[in-house]
Amino acid sequence: MTGAGTKRLGGSLAPLVCLVAVAVLLAPVRPFPLLAVPFALFLVAFRPRDLFGLATAAVLLALVFWAGPLDADSGWFMQRGWCLLAGGLFVASTVLRRPRGLFDRGLGSVTVATAAITLAAISRPAMGRALDGWMEAQIREAATTAYAILAADPKSASGSIGESIRSAIETWAVFQHDVYPALLALATMAALAACWYFAGRNGEDYETPPAVRDFGFRDELVWVLVAGLMLLVLPLGGGAFRAGENATVFMVALYLARGGAILAWIAAVAATSAWSWVFLAVGAVLAYPFVFGAALVIGIGDTWLHLRERLATRMVDRPGR
Repeated sequence: MTGAGTKRLGGSLAPLVCLVAVAVLLAPVRPFPLLAVPFALFLVAFRPRDLFGLATAAVLLALVFWAGPLDADSGWFMQRGWCLLAGGLFVASTVLRRPRGLFDRGLGSVTVATAAITLAAISRPAMGRALDGWMEAQIREAATTAYAILAADPKSASGSIGESIRSAIETWAVFQHDVYPALLALATMAALAACWYFAGRNGEDYETPPAVRDFGFRDELVWVLVAGLMLLVLPLGGGAFRAGENATVFMVALYLARGGAILAWIAAVAATSAWSWVFLAVGAVLAYPFVFGAALVIGIGDTWLHLRERLATRMVDRPGR
């Protein structure tokens, strides 16, 4: 990588860290294949003359696929198949340049991959049940690990605090099983974006990650949220309810991110010193329920208000500037 490329990468570290953190924290499956497989595909597809890149891709794919046990269950193949499908669709949409935006390419890849898996599960119900059972086992395994960590500390494991933590872990495990498609879609989109920015493309086509405060997406996606809420309310059966639950969780997460980006944009304008940033950060942590609620309301409202554009225009037009 050239000196200019290194400088651009260094200046874009914050969005990359955020994307990787989202992929790791939200993934209901092991995050390494989710990051390694698309990254390897991008190196092969967009840096075919880079011998170091090709060697890196070969090592990553070997670690993901060659290290599998001989008696690997169906979930092992499903996870890697999902990574290959989503990464391959992203590569194809990038080559065709349809659509051009990174977010739209990631969303399109995840949507097509989800539709393909859904159709396969409908045509082969046994496969759908196997996938659902494997995901439940993975989530239960994570909950058991959390229980074990809690039990290692006698003070935390005893009393009302321990019971509250156990109840929270159990509630999260049940909720995560219901909405793992939405969580997987969000984690996959974050992984695809992180891998694309890090692998990049040689020459002038390299895309520098935008600042976190500039995050946004198409206003038309609000109808996905509306459809999800309708499926939750209308008595259409368990399958429709679960589809609405996943659509709602997916869009709420996106609008939380959009609202958080707007709050970060406002904070960047309001903060005049390092102490201002410290004060804002401490306040956000202490008042996190209010911050999350405000971020969601602002994120959804920005569909019509376009707050950053309005505020930027007022700042430019303000007398004395």
